Amino acid sequence: MATILTLEVTTPRGLALRTEADYVQAPSVQGELGVLPNHLPVLAAIQCGLLKYKSGGKVQVAAVGPGFLEAEPDRVVVLSDLFATPEKVDVDATKQELANANEALKKFGERHEGAEYDELKRNIDWAQAKLDAVAEAAKL
Repeated sequence: MATILTLEVTTPRGLALRTEADYVQAPSVQGELGVLPNHLPVLAAIQCGLLKYKSGGKVQVAAVGPGFLEAEPDRVVVLSDLFATPEKVDVDATKQELANANEALKKFGERHEGAEYDELKRNIDWAQAKLDAVAEAAKL
């Protein structure tokens, strides 16, 4: 029986994170998903939000974008286009990204559809996830 998880986060640029974790919590599209050692195998779609995990006795947090999470009894793999640790986030630039995306979104009015709308919404969610990661890390 596994007593620890190997957590890997992979992006198109390669392996972004590899660590051992006591647990992993991720933002699935159907709500928060928690994984402990010996979890039954699962594949879940994830959305922009906070990836939390306990490593070395300390809770860690990072921002993760949309993608997939695969859990096995001793391993969790996150596949996402976007990943950022709090120390890598430029807060001022991210706030400006969020403001710009929100302003562009206002031009859509009542129409909430199409690829351009989806892209703007993802940009908003990603910027907010990065800011949330910085705020959460400050509390830990």
